[in-house]
Amino acid sequence: MASKFRIYSTEVSATVDPDNAAITPGTLIAFDQDPLFGEYDPDGSEQDRGTVIRTLGGVVVQDFGVVEQDGEITLSDTDALEAGTVMALKTAYAVVDGQYYFTDGYECWKVQFSRNPRGLKTFRNILAAYHGTHLFSYEIRLQVISKEI
Repeated sequence: MASKFRIYSTEVSATVDPDNAAITPGTLIAFDQDPLFGEYDPDGSEQDRGTVIRTLGGVVVQDFGVVEQDGEITLSDTDALEAGTVMALKTAYAVVDGQYYFTDGYECWKVQFSRNPRGLKTFRNILAAYHGTHLFSYEIRLQVISKEI
């Protein structure tokens, strides 16, 4: 089964199927496999916006609600990407203020790679490389700009 996970450029409309968009995105990164053996959290860090301040006579609660831009999508997997996919991800990550669409095949968000902490980490499987196969594990953190679909 082919992966549904995609990161693609924003010159096309948001879609959960960018492979079949009317206009082909300039950047279209198809994951080699969905993170079946790793982690995927599309609601990863919907931050609570506020504080609880303890006082001598009680507590003061400041609640600002959840803001969409506070969300962060995290995904990772082991031995799941090939070298070409890693290079495409590194190229997209290197773009200053680059915004992309990310889809898992069901939902779509406008995102940026997180800068703090690092939004893209890749690790070569040295044992597989020794045997001529270049596989990479990865960790990706995407800062949500808006939920599109």
